[in-house]
Amino acid sequence: MLLVLMYHRINMPDIFYSHLKHLSENYPIVLPGDALLPNKISICLSFDDAYYDFYHFVFPGLVQLNIRAIVGVPVKYIVEKTSLDSSIRLSVPYDEAMADNVYLTKVPFCTWNELKEMAESGLVKIASHSYSHINLTDEKADLTTEIKASKEMIESRLSHGVDTFIYPFGKTNKKVHSFAFKYYKYIMRIGSALNKNWHNSAGMIYRVNADEIIGAKDPSKFLVDGLYYLKLYLKYISNTLRRK
Repeated sequence: MLLVLMYHRINMPDIFYSHLKHLSENYPIVLPGDALLPNKISICLSFDDAYYDFYHFVFPGLVQLNIRAIVGVPVKYIVEKTSLDSSIRLSVPYDEAMADNVYLTKVPFCTWNELKEMAESGLVKIASHSYSHINLTDEKADLTTEIKASKEMIESRLSHGVDTFIYPFGKTNKKVHSFAFKYYKYIMRIGSALNKNWHNSAGMIYRVNADEIIGAKDPSKFLVDGLYYLKLYLKYISNTLRRK
Protein backbone atom coordinates (compact mmCIF):
# COMPACT_ATOMS: atom_id res chain seq x y z
CA MET A 1 0.00 0.00 0.00
CA LEU A 2 0.96 3.62 -0.52
CA LEU A 3 0.54 6.54 1.86
CA VAL A 4 1.02 9.99 0.31
CA LEU A 5 1.55 12.66 2.95
CA MET A 6 0.59 16.25 2.10
CA TYR A 7 2.43 19.20 3.64
CA HIS A 8 2.14 22.96 3.20
CA ARG A 9 4.15 25.38 5.33
CA ILE A 10 6.87 24.10 7.65
CA ASN A 11 6.90 26.36 10.72
CA MET A 12 8.58 24.01 13.20
CA PRO A 13 11.75 22.86 11.40
CA ASP A 14 13.23 20.94 14.35
CA ILE A 15 10.07 18.92 14.90
CA PHE A 16 9.68 18.43 11.19
CA TYR A 17 13.23 17.14 10.81
CA SER A 18 12.63 14.64 13.63
CA HIS A 19 9.49 13.52 11.82
CA LEU A 20 11.38 13.22 8.53
CA LYS A 21 14.15 11.19 10.17
CA HIS A 22 11.61 8.81 11.69
CA LEU A 23 9.98 8.25 8.32
CA SER A 24 13.30 7.67 6.56
CA GLU A 25 14.33 5.07 9.13
CA ASN A 26 11.06 3.11 9.13
CA TYR A 27 9.45 3.37 5.69
CA PRO A 28 10.46 3.16 2.04
CA ILE A 29 10.25 6.75 0.72
CA VAL A 30 9.04 6.73 -2.88
CA LEU A 31 8.08 9.00 -5.76
CA PRO A 32 5.41 8.44 -8.46
CA GLY A 33 6.26 5.39 -10.52
CA ASP A 34 8.64 3.81 -8.01
CA ALA A 35 8.11 0.13 -7.20
CA LEU A 36 6.16 -0.52 -4.00
CA LEU A 37 7.25 -3.28 -1.63
CA PRO A 38 4.65 -5.99 -0.96
CA ASN A 39 3.09 -6.14 2.52
CA LYS A 40 4.63 -2.84 3.56
CA ILE A 41 3.48 0.76 3.65
CA SER A 42 5.50 2.98 1.31
CA ILE A 43 5.42 6.73 1.87
CA CYS A 44 5.51 9.58 -0.63
CA LEU A 45 6.26 13.05 0.71
CA SER A 46 4.32 15.75 -1.18
CA PHE A 47 4.50 19.50 -0.61
CA ASP A 48 1.99 21.98 -2.00
CA ASP A 49 2.67 25.48 -3.32
CA ALA A 50 6.50 25.50 -3.36
CA TYR A 51 6.75 27.94 -0.46
CA TYR A 52 10.26 29.21 0.25
CA ASP A 53 10.37 27.25 3.51
CA PHE A 54 10.54 24.10 1.38
CA TYR A 55 13.90 25.24 0.00
CA HIS A 56 15.05 26.79 3.27
CA PHE A 57 14.03 24.03 5.72
CA VAL A 58 12.93 20.88 3.89
CA PHE A 59 15.47 20.56 1.10
CA PRO A 60 18.50 20.54 3.47
CA GLY A 61 16.79 17.71 5.40
CA LEU A 62 16.25 15.73 2.22
CA VAL A 63 19.92 16.16 1.36
CA GLN A 64 21.11 15.13 4.81
CA LEU A 65 18.89 12.04 4.92
CA ASN A 66 19.23 11.31 1.19
CA ILE A 67 15.50 10.94 0.65
CA ARG A 68 13.20 12.36 -2.02
CA ALA A 69 10.01 14.41 -2.15
CA ILE A 70 7.65 15.94 -4.69
CA VAL A 71 6.67 19.61 -4.70
CA GLY A 72 3.67 21.12 -6.50
CA VAL A 73 4.43 24.44 -8.21
CA PRO A 74 1.80 27.16 -8.85
CA VAL A 75 3.60 28.68 -11.83
CA LYS A 76 2.16 32.19 -11.69
CA TYR A 77 3.80 32.92 -8.33
CA ILE A 78 7.35 31.86 -9.21
CA VAL A 79 9.90 34.58 -9.97
CA GLU A 80 13.31 34.10 -11.58
CA LYS A 81 15.50 34.96 -8.59
CA THR A 82 15.66 37.28 -5.59
CA SER A 83 18.14 38.93 -3.26
CA LEU A 84 15.59 39.41 -0.48
CA ASP A 85 16.60 38.27 2.99
CA SER A 86 15.25 34.89 4.11
CA SER A 87 13.54 36.45 7.12
CA ILE A 88 11.36 38.59 4.84
CA ARG A 89 10.42 35.66 2.60
CA LEU A 90 9.60 33.40 5.55
CA SER A 91 7.54 36.07 7.36
CA VAL A 92 4.64 36.11 4.89
CA PRO A 93 1.55 34.45 6.43
CA TYR A 94 0.15 31.44 4.61
CA ASP A 95 -3.12 33.16 3.69
CA GLU A 96 -1.39 36.26 2.26
CA ALA A 97 1.25 34.71 0.01
CA MET A 98 -0.95 34.61 -3.09
CA ALA A 99 -2.68 37.93 -2.48
CA ASP A 100 -2.13 40.86 -4.83
CA ASN A 101 1.56 41.25 -5.73
CA VAL A 102 3.02 39.81 -2.54
CA TYR A 103 4.75 37.11 -4.57
CA LEU A 104 6.71 39.88 -6.31
CA THR A 105 7.45 42.14 -3.35
CA LYS A 106 8.26 39.55 -0.68
CA VAL A 107 8.89 36.39 -2.74
CA PRO A 108 7.35 33.85 -0.32
CA PHE A 109 7.70 31.07 -2.91
CA CYS A 110 10.73 29.27 -4.28
CA THR A 111 12.35 30.98 -7.25
CA TRP A 112 13.00 29.30 -10.58
CA ASN A 113 16.69 29.21 -9.70
CA GLU A 114 15.95 27.41 -6.43
CA LEU A 115 13.58 24.97 -8.10
CA LYS A 116 16.18 24.19 -10.75
CA GLU A 117 18.82 23.52 -8.12
CA MET A 118 16.52 21.13 -6.28
CA ALA A 119 15.35 19.36 -9.43
CA GLU A 120 18.94 18.83 -10.54
CA SER A 121 19.82 17.32 -7.15
CA GLY A 122 17.71 14.27 -8.00
CA LEU A 123 15.98 14.53 -4.62
CA VAL A 124 13.07 16.77 -5.61
CA LYS A 125 10.48 15.91 -8.24
CA ILE A 126 8.63 18.90 -9.63
CA ALA A 127 4.88 18.67 -10.23
CA SER A 128 2.44 21.20 -11.60
CA HIS A 129 0.03 22.65 -9.04
CA SER A 130 -1.72 24.59 -11.84
CA TYR A 131 -0.87 28.05 -13.15
CA SER A 132 -2.69 30.34 -10.72
CA HIS A 133 -3.87 27.98 -7.95
CA ILE A 134 -7.61 28.37 -8.54
CA ASN A 135 -10.53 26.00 -8.13
CA LEU A 136 -10.43 24.19 -11.46
CA THR A 137 -14.11 23.22 -11.24
CA ASP A 138 -15.07 26.89 -11.61
CA GLU A 139 -16.74 27.38 -15.01
CA LYS A 140 -14.42 30.31 -15.72
CA ALA A 141 -11.25 28.27 -15.18
CA ASP A 142 -9.05 28.13 -18.28
CA LEU A 143 -7.99 24.49 -18.19
CA THR A 144 -5.54 24.90 -21.06
CA THR A 145 -3.58 27.52 -19.12
CA GLU A 146 -3.96 25.98 -15.68
CA ILE A 147 -3.19 22.38 -16.62
CA LYS A 148 -1.43 22.19 -19.98
CA ALA A 149 0.50 25.48 -20.11
CA SER A 150 1.69 25.18 -16.50
CA LYS A 151 3.37 21.89 -17.40
CA GLU A 152 5.00 23.40 -20.47
CA MET A 153 6.29 26.40 -18.52
CA ILE A 154 7.90 24.25 -15.85
CA GLU A 155 9.49 21.96 -18.41
CA SER A 156 10.83 24.94 -20.36
CA ARG A 157 12.24 26.64 -17.28
CA LEU A 158 13.77 23.60 -15.60
CA SER A 159 14.53 21.30 -18.55
CA HIS A 160 12.87 18.46 -16.63
CA GLY A 161 9.82 16.50 -17.69
CA VAL A 162 6.67 16.92 -15.58
CA ASP A 163 4.41 13.87 -15.29
CA THR A 164 2.49 14.69 -12.10
CA PHE A 165 -0.34 17.15 -11.45
CA ILE A 166 -1.65 18.13 -8.01
CA TYR A 167 -5.17 19.59 -7.87
CA PRO A 168 -5.41 22.95 -6.04
CA PHE A 169 -7.69 22.57 -3.00
CA GLY A 170 -8.19 18.94 -4.07
CA LYS A 171 -11.01 20.14 -6.34
CA THR A 172 -11.85 18.30 -9.54
CA ASN A 173 -14.72 16.84 -11.54
CA LYS A 174 -15.10 14.51 -14.48
CA LYS A 175 -14.40 17.22 -17.07
CA VAL A 176 -11.28 18.52 -15.30
CA HIS A 177 -9.93 15.05 -14.56
CA SER A 178 -10.40 13.90 -18.14
CA PHE A 179 -8.54 16.97 -19.38
CA ALA A 180 -5.67 16.54 -16.92
CA PHE A 181 -5.16 12.91 -17.90
CA LYS A 182 -4.32 14.00 -21.42
CA TYR A 183 -1.09 15.54 -20.13
CA TYR A 184 -0.12 13.79 -16.89
CA LYS A 185 0.59 10.19 -15.94
CA TYR A 186 0.00 10.75 -12.23
CA ILE A 187 -2.66 12.95 -10.65
CA MET A 188 -2.90 13.72 -6.93
CA ARG A 189 -5.72 15.11 -4.86
CA ILE A 190 -6.75 15.36 -1.23
CA GLY A 191 -8.58 12.15 -0.44
CA SER A 192 -7.67 11.29 3.17
CA ALA A 193 -7.02 7.71 2.11
CA LEU A 194 -4.41 5.07 1.47
CA ASN A 195 -3.66 4.00 -2.10
CA LYS A 196 -3.46 0.52 -3.55
CA ASN A 197 -0.75 1.68 -5.96
CA TRP A 198 0.11 4.59 -8.24
CA HIS A 199 -2.90 3.87 -10.45
CA ASN A 200 -6.03 3.49 -8.33
CA SER A 201 -9.12 2.57 -10.31
CA ALA A 202 -10.50 6.13 -10.07
CA GLY A 203 -7.30 7.50 -11.59
CA MET A 204 -6.50 9.47 -8.43
CA ILE A 205 -3.60 9.29 -6.03
CA TYR A 206 -5.09 10.17 -2.64
CA ARG A 207 -3.19 12.25 -0.13
CA VAL A 208 -3.45 12.61 3.64
CA ASN A 209 -3.02 15.92 5.46
CA ALA A 210 0.28 15.57 7.31
CA ASP A 211 0.24 19.01 8.94
CA GLU A 212 -1.66 17.51 11.90
CA ILE A 213 1.01 14.82 12.24
CA ILE A 214 3.73 17.45 12.53
CA GLY A 215 1.73 19.16 15.26
CA ALA A 216 1.32 15.98 17.29
CA LYS A 217 3.23 15.65 20.56
CA ASP A 218 4.99 12.53 19.27
CA PRO A 219 4.75 12.37 15.46
CA SER A 220 6.31 8.89 15.37
CA LYS A 221 3.33 7.34 17.17
CA PHE A 222 0.82 8.75 14.71
CA LEU A 223 1.85 6.39 11.92
CA VAL A 224 1.90 3.17 13.96
CA ASP A 225 -1.72 3.40 15.03
CA GLY A 226 -3.58 0.44 13.47
CA LEU A 227 -6.93 2.22 13.72
CA TYR A 228 -5.48 5.17 11.80
CA TYR A 229 -4.54 2.93 8.89
CA LEU A 230 -7.90 1.16 9.02
CA LYS A 231 -9.66 4.52 8.73
CA LEU A 232 -7.50 5.43 5.72
CA TYR A 233 -8.16 2.07 4.07
CA LEU A 234 -11.91 2.38 4.53
CA LYS A 235 -11.75 5.85 2.99
CA TYR A 236 -9.87 4.36 0.03
CA ILE A 237 -12.72 1.89 -0.49
CA SER A 238 -15.28 4.70 -0.21
CA ASN A 239 -13.40 6.92 -2.67
CA THR A 240 -13.11 4.02 -5.11
CA LEU A 241 -16.79 3.14 -4.98
CA ARG A 242 -17.74 6.80 -5.52
CA ARG A 243 -15.13 7.17 -8.28
CA LYS A 244 -13.95 10.30 -6.51
